[in-house]
Amino acid sequence: MGFFGNSDDEQEEQRGQSGEPVETTKIVELYVESINNITRKTDMIGSIDPYVMVYANEVLVGKTKPVNNTSSVVVDELLTFKTKGDPLAIKLHFELMDKDDVGDDDQVGSGSFNPSVEESLENQLIHLKYKGKDIGSISITVKIREIVLV
Repeated sequence: MGFFGNSDDEQEEQRGQSGEPVETTKIVELYVESINNITRKTDMIGSIDPYVMVYANEVLVGKTKPVNNTSSVVVDELLTFKTKGDPLAIKLHFELMDKDDVGDDDQVGSGSFNPSVEESLENQLIHLKYKGKDIGSISITVKIREIVLV
């Protein structure tokens, strides 16, 4: 067992010091690994300053930090959240944004991921589109963790 709880492949029942079962809950760990080969430009000079906004069931659960002037970058950021029901039943939506110093940030593209229909949740490539055209991708990994409630 890990310090913060079990991974999916460790399904043993948690027990307290008295030997009684303890209550657990599942959380989602979403790793935004990279932004890849973005072809859409929203800035007049240079490349975009990309960051990713992540929604679960249409609720914003987090966003990555903007990275200056690039179309591909290793992000390696972790977002953690708890779902009301089965974590595999969530629908994930990703919006790639361009951070602007003046005015509103620009949406570069978007894509979705449905964990319930995937064979694997690791190293998934989310294809991004803008107005029906492919504009690049982001790489993610989703992990479901069981943690102890105290």
